[in-house]
Amino acid sequence: MFLERIPTFYFLAFFLLFGVILVGCAGPQPLPAKKSEALELDRKGAEYFHQGQYQKALKFFQKALRVHESVDDRQGVARSLNNIGTVHQAFSDYPLATQYYERSLAIHDQIGDEAGQSLNFNNLGTVRRLEGKPEVALDLFQKSLVIEEKRGNRNGQAVRWNNLGLVHFDLGNQNRAMECYGKAKKLHEETGNLSGSADVWNNTGALYESQRDWPKALEAYQNALEMDKKAENSPGIATDLSNLGRILEEKGEKDKALDHYLRAWRINEYLGLKNRILKDLASIIRLYENLGQPEQAEQMRQRAAQIRSK
Repeated sequence: MFLERIPTFYFLAFFLLFGVILVGCAGPQPLPAKKSEALELDRKGAEYFHQGQYQKALKFFQKALRVHESVDDRQGVARSLNNIGTVHQAFSDYPLATQYYERSLAIHDQIGDEAGQSLNFNNLGTVRRLEGKPEVALDLFQKSLVIEEKRGNRNGQAVRWNNLGLVHFDLGNQNRAMECYGKAKKLHEETGNLSGSADVWNNTGALYESQRDWPKALEAYQNALEMDKKAENSPGIATDLSNLGRILEEKGEKDKALDHYLRAWRINEYLGLKNRILKDLASIIRLYENLGQPEQAEQMRQRAAQIRSK
């Protein structure tokens, strides 16, 4: 089955809101020192997160949280809690991610921050879906979508439509899933969100793959790869390459499939994503064996054993 993409954009909605604070009619004023420091830590964390360097991102988000707490910045605390949850989600630690998202949501409820509430609903929905609870996820995504439509946030709406499509796909409602993907794709194209477009193309490819429609799946995954390369989204590029490798393998194009798996593996090695490295190596070993190259297969098998032992 196709690889899930690692979320890369959940926290961005917050960063756009905290560049300045307005004081009276004097125009934009610099942030107080502590808030400015925390914002810079958040931005650094986001930068590392987008590069797939999740441990580094986590350290910066944790530092930002401590700074926000030191001046009782409730909105900042909520933002950092959400960002820490996103990192734990990337590590597939769903219970811990849930704890941070729920703490963030509690603060957003207290201060009446609808944008924050929507983000938390969306992220909690993603965790519930990954935990195999699609009905709960559907309800959370729909709550989030209602808020985004009220706010007129087209990029947020696109993300929610994409996520609703994923849930409908999980529930076997493929026609409804495709409708949701279509709405998400249109909105992302209008807003120029490359990573968002790549997400939707990736999910569209998975739907075609489930129907064993290899030409359409291949085209969709290639479109996702093109978008991710433009955005320089390394985790997304690795996922796209792996998905393309799998389709090429299904079509019997083993040499091309091996090339794609190797390229995905090199990126995941750079990112340090153990589970994805092992998945890549399993595919590479299988292809080397099928191509009659047992020595190369054994070398990769030893690499995999070394990684598992760490």
